Amino acid sequence: MNKLLSIAFVLLYIGIGFSQNDSADTMEVKWIEKAVFPIEENDHWYIDGLGNRYISRGNTINKYSENDELLFSQSVKSIGQTSDLIMQSTLKLIHFSEEQQTLCYFDNTLSFLDDCVDLSSENIVNASLVSASFQPNKIWVLDNVNSTLNLLSLDRLQQKQQVLNLKGILELEEISKMVEKDNRLYLLDRTKGIYVFDIYGSLIEFFEGKSIQQFTVIDKTLFTLQEGGLKIFSLEVDQGYTVKLPLESVLDIRYINQFFYISTKSNVHKFDFRFL
Repeated sequence: MNKLLSIAFVLLYIGIGFSQNDSADTMEVKWIEKAVFPIEENDHWYIDGLGNRYISRGNTINKYSENDELLFSQSVKSIGQTSDLIMQSTLKLIHFSEEQQTLCYFDNTLSFLDDCVDLSSENIVNASLVSASFQPNKIWVLDNVNSTLNLLSLDRLQQKQQVLNLKGILELEEISKMVEKDNRLYLLDRTKGIYVFDIYGSLIEFFEGKSIQQFTVIDKTLFTLQEGGLKIFSLEVDQGYTVKLPLESVLDIRYINQFFYISTKSNVHKFDFRFL
């Protein structure tokens, strides 16, 4: 059994009571460091299904093997500063530039694919966040000016979906992260918590947490980076706990290929995670 796929079951079994607030029981875990690679403050990075890493630094995207070998390199000076890198599939990387308001595509050798999508052609005034969708050829785009959540069809064969007046309806301050996982879309407002939508844009759940800095979702378990450690919520049972992080000054945490990737200002650390 995958060590993390059944966390909801573990929470239920150990019987740790928890409600959605800023306090929780603490459990001891073991972090086993597997690798580390350096980053700079404004880098954007992504790990693919084979463990290769993509790093956007300045005007260049580089692809490295798991053994630190430089595999491919591509200049992105002509398409604007990188705001995010997204894997749409194992063969397609999406480059988002908030500066240029474009989505550009690369294959797994960092060769350009097709023309870039100008988001203004989709009536998007100021896209601030994008997220891959598990629905084929679709991507979520948050338009800050119009306060609109858009699910775009990249092949333009299907009509796009929209959630209008998002901030007005939910009284949001600012959305800082957006991720789709298992047909659910998670939006983080650091002043309030995490809002969960279905694939049709309907709000289905809310997790309160005024100090959540980042989060990652594994199966039906939500891991939130907050002051005091990493807080773990089961999405199936009203239970959870807090674990101590292995590093200080953590900026981001992601779960990829059954490993946690924890970033600080100068490095990304790869960890295995075990319950004690």
